Amino acid sequence: MPIRPMTEANLTHVLALQSALAFQNWNEKQFLSELRANYALCLVNEENGVFAGYAIFHLMEADSELLTIAVAPEFQRKGIASALLRHGLGKLNRDKGDHCFLEVREGNSKARALYEKHGFQAYGKRERYYDDGETAILYKW
Repeated sequence: MPIRPMTEANLTHVLALQSALAFQNWNEKQFLSELRANYALCLVNEENGVFAGYAIFHLMEADSELLTIAVAPEFQRKGIASALLRHGLGKLNRDKGDHCFLEVREGNSKARALYEKHGFQAYGKRERYYDDGETAILYKW
């Protein structure tokens, strides 16, 4: 699964996938800001030249965060999200106390299972966190 750094040329695919999955509402300016941030790790995955998914991490040692991860429906359940997640987490040093945090919709059981499979543990909630009133579950790795 070829994972490589995201570039501005990928933004058309990133925005289209985000729109198709309807789980986030970042605009091009927000993605560009992440690409230019020296603490952001922006990744994409392509399968046989076809855009399959992306992930964005903020790598800040003990307080790193997974901001977003998405895989196109036709590529889901093929290990791409796991590969993107492992790639980002591989940049952290657990021996030095590095952690990774994230929040996920309480009702997103697929994502929660993915994170738990990779060692994330739920530690709290943010009630009515999302625009539609859904609660966010907080995870730490």
